[in-house]
Amino acid sequence: MAIGFPDTLFTRSDEADTVSIAAALNATRTRRKAPMVKKVLTWLGIAFLIFFIAFNPRSAAAVFESLGGTIADIARGFGTFFTDLVA
Repeated sequence: MAIGFPDTLFTRSDEADTVSIAAALNATRTRRKAPMVKKVLTWLGIAFLIFFIAFNPRSAAAVFESLGGTIADIARGFGTFFTDLVA
């Protein structure tokens, strides 16, 4: 015991730290839920995609054409950047 400090201020190392135990249990529960949430959101996204294509095929085609054009523009930009970088 240090001078001026009562023993009740400090927790002995052999006593359980309930805050740490609760935090560890909560982290374990959160880790278990995360894959399930990801799986559900993935299936919902796939279902929405199928629904969108089935009921609005022209709009879906326009969206995918736009996405393809955007990806192509990005690829061209990177190609130009690396060509200018090397040249």
